[in-house]
Amino acid sequence: MMKKTTSALAVAALLGTGAASAATFQVNDDTTINIGGDFQMVYLDQTDAAGNDSTTFVDNGTSLVFSGSHQADNGLTTFFNLDLDGFDTTEANQADQGNVVDEAGVGVRGNFGEVFVGSNGGVYDSYADFADIEQVGDRTRFRGEGDVGDVIQYSNSVNALDFTLEMQVDDDTETDAGQSSSLAAGFSYDFGGVSLSGAYDERANTTIDEPMYGIAASTNLAGVALTLGYEVDDQTNSIDKTSLTGSYDIGQLTLVGSVQAVSFDNNPSAAVDPVSTVAQEDDSFTETYAAVIYNLTNQMYVYGEVLMNDRLNDEGDYTALGVYYGW
Repeated sequence: MMKKTTSALAVAALLGTGAASAATFQVNDDTTINIGGDFQMVYLDQTDAAGNDSTTFVDNGTSLVFSGSHQADNGLTTFFNLDLDGFDTTEANQADQGNVVDEAGVGVRGNFGEVFVGSNGGVYDSYADFADIEQVGDRTRFRGEGDVGDVIQYSNSVNALDFTLEMQVDDDTETDAGQSSSLAAGFSYDFGGVSLSGAYDERANTTIDEPMYGIAASTNLAGVALTLGYEVDDQTNSIDKTSLTGSYDIGQLTLVGSVQAVSFDNNPSAAVDPVSTVAQEDDSFTETYAAVIYNLTNQMYVYGEVLMNDRLNDEGDYTALGVYYGW
């Protein structure tokens, strides 16, 4: 199983759940080292393209994270991050564990903001992937979302405005001829009671070479955290997504629900549709998701979730029961 990453808005919606803290070591007055991570395991019942159900019990993205920072005399703080994946916690006697670098890099922060260089969560993922709240699988996502490599990011906050600028640097060994460095930008603005967020990614370093963009409004009504989002993928068979996502806390319990309307210009082939392996007979789909999360402690929660993608033969639909332990 690939590690599941979610947008900043989605994390905020979900994590009425407990928040774990890494072990922190104060090396001296100026230097701090952190060691943390998580264990993620899930029992999954999923439908394939032929309509057949199968069950698996697998690791869902267990990770080990090292980070640290150093405060210099000139007022700057330098820092690093190394996030390792590739663990299989549900199988015994596994070799070569934890040898996948999910994110890694170094940076510097000060009164000017923060600069990060390396690999990291993408700007689009952080500010515009509004409905990416699933613990396990995915509904329709755009190609180019998620973690990004060869990246330089600048971020800052000015009063109620938070923003990040990103450049994925052209690397001739990793991109095809005719592709170039690619720019992206994302923002969020808190108006008090309502916040707006959005992002634009030109994807010039991919074979698509067409932008994706999205904007959303988030608020809280009677204790229900709500986000209404709209996203566009300007590929050849372009995709429009409109999503409504909500969460509600009841003591240690969090209820989560989301509906996402997806529309392609034409009936998508397997090469175009992110969640299907066969050509579809329609160009519009209503994808629904529901979850119940129970916080055992600040470090551990258990969950059950159901996802329905509205594809032929119910392909990709699943029910999952899982556990997360963060430290």
